[in-house]
Amino acid sequence: MSGTPPPATIPPIVRRDLRWRWVILVMLFISTFLNYFDRQTLSVLKPVIKAEFGLDDRGYSHIVMAFLITYMFAYTLGGRFVDKVGSRISMTAFVGVWSLANVFTGLSQTLGQLTICRVVLGAAEPGNYPAALRVAATWFPARLRGFASSFYQAGSATAAVVAMPMIAFMAYHWGWRATFVVPGVIGILWAVGWWWIYRQPAAEYMPRDEAKESVKVPWSALLKNRNLRGIVLARMTSDQVWYFCLFWMPGYLQENLNLSLIQAGLIGWVPFLCADLGGVASGVASDRMVTRGAAPWQARKRVLMMAAFLAPLAMVIPMTSHLWVAIVAFCAVAVVCQVWLFNLTTLVADVFPRNTVASVLGISGSFGAFGGLVSNVLIGNSVGTLGFVPVFVVMGCLHLIAAALISRYVRVEET
Repeated sequence: MSGTPPPATIPPIVRRDLRWRWVILVMLFISTFLNYFDRQTLSVLKPVIKAEFGLDDRGYSHIVMAFLITYMFAYTLGGRFVDKVGSRISMTAFVGVWSLANVFTGLSQTLGQLTICRVVLGAAEPGNYPAALRVAATWFPARLRGFASSFYQAGSATAAVVAMPMIAFMAYHWGWRATFVVPGVIGILWAVGWWWIYRQPAAEYMPRDEAKESVKVPWSALLKNRNLRGIVLARMTSDQVWYFCLFWMPGYLQENLNLSLIQAGLIGWVPFLCADLGGVASGVASDRMVTRGAAPWQARKRVLMMAAFLAPLAMVIPMTSHLWVAIVAFCAVAVVCQVWLFNLTTLVADVFPRNTVASVLGISGSFGAFGGLVSNVLIGNSVGTLGFVPVFVVMGCLHLIAAALISRYVRVEET
């Protein structure tokens, strides 16, 4: 043992080929796709799961709440874990654990086993996002970071586009248990591949332009940071609209615009595809501003402000009985949501030190999930008595409020 150097002196294994960052970026897109796909499987198979386990709607909602509450708290803890151990270990652990949870969901024989699997899924899934952001901040300079961040995050909306037909196909041909087991096995293979592929970039390739250097920030100091307050409040406000799009809009199309389930399935993917394309385009646009000389954090803020002014188009939806007018407005709202999610994430990497971006994104993601959780309850209680008009009016205002919060609080000199 005397010849073995202490762990702290062992040099990190690095890659000296920048082309690897594009391979890594594609792997992050796949992990984000699996992350969202695995989450959606239960909701797509809701009638089947209810029949299999003898559940009513209340029982089903308890399983969903168990996932969401765990997810909300795990977002913050996951971000801190990423900053402690790095992206290689954390991403391998997150994807491996949630994939195993998915496999065991498909093998569940009792309601208790099913619920435990969903809790484990909710504990592991949120870690994907802070870990991926840390990778983007480590491998990509500010002039490419907007595209990189938008590209891997587009995996979630892509999963929203294809989840329903793919899950329906697998359930029809192979049975409902296979819809959990197959993507779970793919996720385990992904985790093995990530452990084998991912390395830190060589020191000379580390982004050192506008990005912050890797300095340690105590947890107590981080929580007092003005920029963190602004981003947390903005996400808690604006994320509600995206949760509304995911959980309520498909039902609205069927119940208020008289679409059948098949018709809703045929056109319901359009807004999510638009959201993907709009989100990635916004990342490219902010990168071009950086290339032309704008400070990265200012470029992201400009894109956020411009997108926020489109958010009131949500108010058009309950005012029209024309399907395609509603769909176009729905597309605009979905684009605004993804532009905000993508660019707020990149903004975190622009204004915080590299060693803390995962923690910051974890904290803000927790509050975003909390906002979605609360709004989901409020919407459920108000739609039955007041209808959808007040809901859409509120949703149309939330991004403007978030824009005001970002404008007031976020200043790069605070970090």
